[in-house]
Amino acid sequence: MYRARRVVLRLATGLAALATLSGIITPASASPHDASRTGTRQYTADDDHTAVWSRADALKLKQDRTNTAPRVSPDFPVMTDKVWVWDTWPLTKLNTQTATYKGWHVIFSLTAPRSVPFGDRHWYAKIGYFYSRDAKSWKYGGDLFQPGTSFGSREWAGSAALIGDKVYSFYTASGRDNGGVDPNDALQRLAQATGKIHADKNRVWFSGFRDHRIIAEADGKMYQTLEQSQQGPIIYAFRDPFVFRDPRDRKVHLLFEGNTGGTAGTYQCTKRDIGDVPAGHEVPEDAKYYTGNIGLATATGDSMENWKLQPPLLSANCVNQQTERPHLIIRGGKYYLFTISHKFTFAPGLSGWDGLYGFVGPALRSDYRPLNGSALVLGNPEDAPTQQYSHYVMPNGLVESFIDTVPTADGGTRFGGTLARTLVLSLKDDRTRLAGQLDYGFIP
Repeated sequence: MYRARRVVLRLATGLAALATLSGIITPASASPHDASRTGTRQYTADDDHTAVWSRADALKLKQDRTNTAPRVSPDFPVMTDKVWVWDTWPLTKLNTQTATYKGWHVIFSLTAPRSVPFGDRHWYAKIGYFYSRDAKSWKYGGDLFQPGTSFGSREWAGSAALIGDKVYSFYTASGRDNGGVDPNDALQRLAQATGKIHADKNRVWFSGFRDHRIIAEADGKMYQTLEQSQQGPIIYAFRDPFVFRDPRDRKVHLLFEGNTGGTAGTYQCTKRDIGDVPAGHEVPEDAKYYTGNIGLATATGDSMENWKLQPPLLSANCVNQQTERPHLIIRGGKYYLFTISHKFTFAPGLSGWDGLYGFVGPALRSDYRPLNGSALVLGNPEDAPTQQYSHYVMPNGLVESFIDTVPTADGGTRFGGTLARTLVLSLKDDRTRLAGQLDYGFIP
């Protein structure tokens, strides 16, 4: 499944002012289908409308000082010498706001022992947790789940919601159950477990998390199955569940990364996928293999035990194969939908950067428009193309990510496996810009 391609998997001064921008506005009373202007149409969550990230949008991709991440210094500090750290998410409430528990900030990260080669860490990944009083001096608490309780052969990224003292943890069950270390085992399913958080003045710990269950699998129609994907040369995705409650329909939903259903290579690029491209632009034949999308599942009740797969919110057919770690924030009545992607997963004839991409719409399911015209929000600099990844935008406008591979002055590289400096994102209507950077791993 990984043939013909190298796999690269992901793969407080000023804070008060930023926080004032994160309010949620009550929705307009107009009928969802009344709007006629492009970018303003709204639909219910179970509608079959899917917005598109078109080739015409992606052809507008360009970097400047407003969307290029600052160079990561090769002398960066390491948050722990015990494990590599990469994809990271904070404990949140269902409204996506970060949560604290008895004065403690808590984050979750994909981790692997530092004795494992950095490039092999994905096949050993476990969800670890960290806690801190100041949201930046993190103490490593160990694995979130007890050995042998989770599904899959490794745990990949997800999210965690705090309700009372219960933590609803969602994750990707990667690989077949008890499959061992097997980089060729690309099975991915969405899983969930519930536990309790505990804390005293010295530490944070968890109990429970023994009720693991698979809550969603690719159906082959809306979302490509592993078997369908194996007919093509591109890496596969059905992962990264992000949980939240939509303030409009009051339902609990999951965003996740998927690929458009159907056997790889059978998809035909449509006019919507291509968009209004410049004269002379040709779509290479192999673009049909690139079918990334941002999926949606909806809980059938507040217990979050049963979930219904919904049509994708947004597709990147013939544009990009990976729309990793999708997440959103709601501000001023607008839904800002973010995802991360790699340079190498753009379809032939297009080029982008490892980094953060985003879209804006008037509702959860709507005619999303690419932020900044192209969707690029933050990309790595050209002279450090893989310096950081797995950006996560918080409602306060801060963006956390991890340090991947940083060039050194002697022509070598230094592996990261630790959190990068938190970046400050200015967001207004459909425009964003980099507004500054804060401490390493600052996740308030």
